[in-house]
Parts: sequence; structure tokens; C-alpha cells
Amino acid sequence: MATIKKIRHFVEYILLLGIGLIAQALPRRYMLFFGARLGDFVFYCIPIRKKITLANIARAFPEKSDREHCLIGRGTYRNFGMIALEHLCMPSLSKEELVSIIDISNPEILDNALTRGKGIIFAGGHFGNWEYAGCGVSSAGYPVSVVVAGIANPFIDKKVNTHRQDAGAQVIPKGIAIRGIVRALKANGCVAILMDQDAGAEGVFVDFFNQSCSTPQGPATLVLKTGAALIYFSAVRQPDCTIKVHFEEIAVDYEMGPTEENIQDITQRSTERLENSTRQYPDHWFWMHRRWKSKPKKVAEEV
Repeated sequence: MATIKKIRHFVEYILLLGIGLIAQALPRRYMLFFGARLGDFVFYCIPIRKKITLANIARAFPEKSDREHCLIGRGTYRNFGMIALEHLCMPSLSKEELVSIIDISNPEILDNALTRGKGIIFAGGHFGNWEYAGCGVSSAGYPVSVVVAGIANPFIDKKVNTHRQDAGAQVIPKGIAIRGIVRALKANGCVAILMDQDAGAEGVFVDFFNQSCSTPQGPATLVLKTGAALIYFSAVRQPDCTIKVHFEEIAVDYEMGPTEENIQDITQRSTERLENSTRQYPDHWFWMHRRWKSKPKKVAEEV
């Protein structure tokens, strides 16, 4: 069984490399067009997680019609299709080309935060093209490290991490992240952490679209313990095929310290930034995962 699985992973990897060569040969506008069509194909013909996607959208936007829910869902798959081809194109991009794709709207937010000398925690979500945002900011000259979860296919996992590193980003594996994060912050670096997936019993419960969800408390805890700045980032697709990266610094009460109340407050305000972005660009967020899977202990006991 292990051998069969390894062969399947290798075949998937070779297929992706072949698709990547085709994508790299296309002008960016056409590559994105075909990425969107790939998303359409999966949405209509191979509806992976489609039920979860539409259920999540309906849960977040009960005031919208079924047709509107479907349009948002289709847009989500289109965005994911574009991301897939963009990632495959990354090896063919120079740092200068990657920087030309990324439009950093307010770099002064980063520059001002770095003058404090304690580094930056980027708190974001699976929104827009989060991968290009991190790698683009790194290519622009900022010292960025990204905390990443492993991909089940080891061949693809290694290739994706190589893409990130070639763009200048340092990779910190999620399972052993703390030491790498602290080291990066001590060097006045920037560490990107995505905080929009269910964190189970280890998370802190905050509201997202007026519903309680378990959220990683790592970003809030880290800034309080290290003194790093906390900055939310979004990456929005533009009509000219660029990606606009926008930053918002989140105020932190460092004197209060890492109390339960302070961690929850910071996590809630960070989550509100993502909700605001998602309400403005609902097809940019990754609706495919079960964001509200875990329930607060009291609710779970009642159920």
C-alpha cells in the first residue's frame, strides 16, 4: 500500500509539472483565464467540497439568495484555480517580475513597525493569493518567514517550499514553529501566520460572521510575549492582473500581557479584519474548509 501511495504521489507530481510548463509559457492574463476555467471545471464537474463551500457561504450570508451563494462559490473555485497555476508559474518568475505583480499599497506601515526593532507578525487568512503576497513582500526586500503546514504529497510539498524559498521567503514548518518564529522576530524579521482555520480545543473562540469559531491564538500570544508588531494583510486581485497587498496594524496592549482576555480581544480584532475583507470580496476567501467545526465547550455540552 505504501508503494502504491508513493507511486500515486509521484504521478500527481509529474502531472503538475507538466501543467506548470504549459502555464509558464502563457502570458499572465491568459494563464489566469485558464486558471479560472479550471476552477469552473472543478466546481461543476468534480465538486470537491462544494457542499461544504455553499453551506459555509449560506451560513455567512443568510440574507443572500441561493443564486448569489452559488456565484460566490464559483468565484472561490476560480480564485483557487488561478492560485494553482500561479504557484506553478512561480519558478519561471524573477524576483523583479514577482514584485511587478504585487502592488504594496502602504509599505510605510511595515517600515514604521520595523523601526521598533522587535519584528512583525503578519496575521492573515486564505484570502486572495496569500502565497504571492508573502513571497512578493519578501522579494521586495522585507525579511519574511512563512509558517506552513505540510502537504500530503511529499514531492509537491518539497517543490512548493522550494518556490517559496526561491522568492526569498524562509519556511518555518508548523509543527516546530515556535523556535523559528522567535529567532526571526529577534532578527527584526516578519513572520506570516494564517489564522483562519479551525483550531479545535487549543484555539480561542471569537466571532466570525456573527458565529463563534475556534481560532489560533498563536499570533496574539506571540506579539504579547515578544513585543512584535501585529499587522493584518490582505491580497486582492486587480483588473490589470496585479495583486494589491494592503496592511493594517492592529493595536496591542502590551502592558496588559498575555492574559486570556487580552489574547481573545486581539484575536477577535484580527478576525474582524478578515471578515471585513471577505464581506468586500466574498469570492476571495477559501470557503472550502469547515471554519465553524468546533464549538465552545458549553455549547458542545448542551448539544
